[in-house]
Amino acid sequence: MTPQLPPTPPAIVRTQCLSCHGPAQASAGVRLDKPLTAALAKKVLAALAYNGAVKMPPSGKLTPMEAAPLTAWARAVKPEKPHWAWQALTPTSPLALSTSPPAPSPGRSFFAGKGGSDSDSPFPVRHERPGEGLGERFIDTYVLAKLQSKGLSFSPEADRRTLIRRLSFDLTGLPPSPAEIAAFVSDKRPDAYEKLVDKLLASPGYGERWGRKWLDLVHYGDTHGYDKDKRRDNAWPYRDWVIGALNADLPYSKFVQQQVAGDVLTPGDPAGIVATGFLVAGPWDFVGQAELREGTVDKEKTRVLDRDDIVTTTMATFNSVTVHCARCHDHKFDPIAQTDYYRLQAVFSGIERGDRIYGEGEQLTPGSPTNGYHSAIEKTAEVEKWVQVDLGKPQPLDTLRLLPARPTDFTDTPGFGFPVRFKIEVDGVVIDDKTGADFPNPGATPYELKLAGRVGRVVRITATKLWPRTGDFVFALAEAQVLSGGKSIGRTAKITALDSIQAGRWSTDFLNDGFDSRSGFGKLTYAALPHAPRMISLLNRGEVESPKEAVGPGALFGTAFPDTPDEGQRRAALAHWLTAKENALTWRSIVNRVWQGHFGRGIVETLSDFGKNGAAPTHPELLDALALWFRDSGQSLKKLHKLLVLSRAYKQSVAANPKAEKLDTDNHLLWRQNRRRLEAEEVRDSILATSGALDRRAGGPGFALFAFKDDHSPIYDHTDLAHITDPTTFRRTVYRFTVRSVPNPLLDCLDCADPSINTPIRNTTLTALQSLALLNDPFLIDQSERFAKRLAALPKDRQVAEAFRLALGRSPTLMERTDALAYVQKNGLENLCRLLFNTSEFVFVD
Repeated sequence: MTPQLPPTPPAIVRTQCLSCHGPAQASAGVRLDKPLTAALAKKVLAALAYNGAVKMPPSGKLTPMEAAPLTAWARAVKPEKPHWAWQALTPTSPLALSTSPPAPSPGRSFFAGKGGSDSDSPFPVRHERPGEGLGERFIDTYVLAKLQSKGLSFSPEADRRTLIRRLSFDLTGLPPSPAEIAAFVSDKRPDAYEKLVDKLLASPGYGERWGRKWLDLVHYGDTHGYDKDKRRDNAWPYRDWVIGALNADLPYSKFVQQQVAGDVLTPGDPAGIVATGFLVAGPWDFVGQAELREGTVDKEKTRVLDRDDIVTTTMATFNSVTVHCARCHDHKFDPIAQTDYYRLQAVFSGIERGDRIYGEGEQLTPGSPTNGYHSAIEKTAEVEKWVQVDLGKPQPLDTLRLLPARPTDFTDTPGFGFPVRFKIEVDGVVIDDKTGADFPNPGATPYELKLAGRVGRVVRITATKLWPRTGDFVFALAEAQVLSGGKSIGRTAKITALDSIQAGRWSTDFLNDGFDSRSGFGKLTYAALPHAPRMISLLNRGEVESPKEAVGPGALFGTAFPDTPDEGQRRAALAHWLTAKENALTWRSIVNRVWQGHFGRGIVETLSDFGKNGAAPTHPELLDALALWFRDSGQSLKKLHKLLVLSRAYKQSVAANPKAEKLDTDNHLLWRQNRRRLEAEEVRDSILATSGALDRRAGGPGFALFAFKDDHSPIYDHTDLAHITDPTTFRRTVYRFTVRSVPNPLLDCLDCADPSINTPIRNTTLTALQSLALLNDPFLIDQSERFAKRLAALPKDRQVAEAFRLALGRSPTLMERTDALAYVQKNGLENLCRLLFNTSEFVFVD
């Protein structure tokens, strides 16, 4: 059969068009010396008709006779079949799989925009529901059909010890205990495996394990990044929200909506504010944002790049599209116009970064880890005490806000320590004098002093009459906040005082740490602070100096939102767009991410790129079936996990099969399960669990595995042994304070995600350095000694066997036992523990 050739261009193209649209110039990126695509043919017709902004030829509209050959040439181009990712979710029977993707169905698309149709849109609407009642065969029938088409089948099911170890790590990131392994292996009930799955999904470890994956995806960190990598001491509530939302099995549409616009969609729920930490979880250019002068080109470039990060993270995370490729021009491969990209920038143009208070009430779970500043205790009230905030340089000051203390030890005493008489000075000049009469205790209400732009550097609060306790007198404050331009500027200030008790939750350092000492209040650093949206213009080639027409808010594929001045409503519109049933990208994206977490590779291998430059799905019908089932069956991530791990495909062994390896070397068809190396956090957490040192306390401010020195550019010293071996740091690694500029050496060596980069899937390397680290890192040496002490409590004839059971989940073979006993006699028990931590069996899961 003769292949269909592209239509031949008429002579007028060669004589009048190629001088501007040929290989030499390619004006506006358009070349007419190559076969027309359907999209370009459409543009040619519009340009010839003078219907839009582009009019060709610019010298004047052609007569109908002149235009006829060009029009016929463009109309002869057949419409291209939409890329698989732009098609609607398509239900198929797993028992009658089709090798060719279905054609789009007629009907108006949700994504077509105003007046659009499916001929314009990559998203035709389909309303059919997937087949139901397939049970455990739901996944396996799809996978097996592919295998059988190649003459292959499933590998044997893994043994029970392997299954519980695989499940425990996949669902919680922690190893099973010897007792849990023994109980499962001996459990003969037909539903024993399912009950184990339910138990692990109900464990707090589930949210911690899968929360870490989400934090990778959104490039969460506890510092700003860039050259001045300053701390974000209040970023952690977002991390805790993610873990809590996953453990609570929040329906996925709510999980998405809360992170984009929770403060607007659920205004009465403090968690809605915390969830928006997603929008600004990534790096932030402190120099460009805080130090560059307003009105400069460099300042605007910084803001454009910041919004680009928000847009990129949002669309890559929820829709698996590379929308940022359209910042400088229409996307070269995917149907994403530059206008669509700037519509998304307009959605987020009202976001500013800074501290945001959330919650008012004792029911709020995030508490305050510090109380604030507390003077030395005096026997009489008439003793002068002072504390001051040194900003480092004179700055225009808008407001001073003094937050009364409400210590966690005395939650029924609001206004604890607030001075009875006091004065406030700026650079030695008294600007507020409350020394003439007793000042009523403000209780829980902050005291605000408007400074009207007064320029100053040092703000001092002096108590001249102290607050009465029972038999003595003190001066205390939870926070002293200095605001300029509506933003807190005192977070990096130097705090000094006449005296301070410097104990427990009290310190001069805690006067400006962002915590207000109330158990019912919290602060989120660098949350989405709503402001009036800035005007967004489409930038020619992405250049700030070359703005074109103004662009209102919207989304992909020509979708426009109401151009409201309420920035929150813009985000709410996007949140609803992302979670619309017809948005196939959203549902395919999340089921593909969960699939990758259990099989080592996504059905689409490029997890955050479903476009033409990404990989094609290995099982497209299965991907859509899963997406439809997930979307229409309650959107429970826990149920999705359960569906996957109950499948026969998941429970296969990792055994080799020469025939299958020859036909499918990379195991794309899933004829066996994939062995995987533990991720960095899993290695550290498993070491702690095995040594018996793991602290399972959840949530709260991140623990530091470094010594910190505040400076012009802060110093994070990861070589500090005191922090490495401090038991207060023996919590799960997801709760550590994550530094962008200075990675933890051990975790970095084990391929921990870079918190400055959106990481949908981590690299996995095998290097000699990893073995050296697992033998010689100070943390490993310390944990090996703790492991040995745990074993030393047992009789000597049981120590080696128990070491194997704790570390590897099995008893040693006779040869291993003999060799290990000889090694212990020569080198000591702690060195055997180091060796076990270094074995492949410890750091790999079959």
